[in-house]
Amino acid sequence: MKNGILENDKLYLEYNSNIGGSIFKFQAKLNDQKYDIFRRFNKRNIKKYSSYFSGYFSTIPYFGAIKKKTLLYNNEYISLPRTHPLEPDTIHGEGWVNKWKILRTTNTSVSLKFLHNGKKSFPFKYYAIQKFSLLKNSLEIKVTIKNIDQKKFDCGIGFHPWFNIDKKSKIFSNTYKFIEIDKKNKINNKKLLKSNESFDFNKINIDETFIDWNGNAKLILNKHLKVLIKNKKNVKNLHIYSPKNQSFFCVEPVTNIRDSYYYKKLNVKNHGLKNLKPGKTFEAAVIFKIIF
Repeated sequence: MKNGILENDKLYLEYNSNIGGSIFKFQAKLNDQKYDIFRRFNKRNIKKYSSYFSGYFSTIPYFGAIKKKTLLYNNEYISLPRTHPLEPDTIHGEGWVNKWKILRTTNTSVSLKFLHNGKKSFPFKYYAIQKFSLLKNSLEIKVTIKNIDQKKFDCGIGFHPWFNIDKKSKIFSNTYKFIEIDKKNKINNKKLLKSNESFDFNKINIDETFIDWNGNAKLILNKHLKVLIKNKKNVKNLHIYSPKNQSFFCVEPVTNIRDSYYYKKLNVKNHGLKNLKPGKTFEAAVIFKIIF
């Protein structure tokens, strides 16, 4: 399938519903040129797992990894099969490695649906609706999960953009607090930086969820672009993945923290998982506002 296109006077977006409902291009129009906001997909061949190299995908019905024997099912902690061949653990749910159905589309918005029957991987039935909307100089992404199973389950929603690193790339956030569990399962609260200090992606390497996010972060991408990342609904954590010696980084607004099922098993109160009863829905939304 060809990429679908959304466009307005200031922004250009290409998505692929067959490849995890992911975004392949998200660009700003400036001085008759297009500048990448999210990392663009630049592979020649498109395959089932190509969302791994895209600019964005949503993580449903949870963000992060599920460690072995940490998902509670039928009163037992079970292990799930790996989600992606390049990842050692079950991670980010099913949506990002499967096809989505296009429900509605306009020049500036699209709604996609993913249905999971509970037979493989996550052992519960649900469906998710994802909507991309271009609003002047902003991209709004809204994701809704509905429990269509007969049993309740714990879930979460994550927004997973990738950005190209630049010598000026840094972020300002109110929180750099995170939870760490040592080898003896002792829970430690840590703080990487002071509130509202700048996090320099060229100097700091980390893969952590920062808790107690106030829903506002300022991301400096390069000399051309800044991005204001805002919580619109139910997003209280900000995950930062800043790997060493790579050409990218990730800033991910998320409802649950990393290893959340494991943390809940250990009675960590900040796990962020939503217990969703049959027939109920959980919704989260974020805005990426581009400053030229």
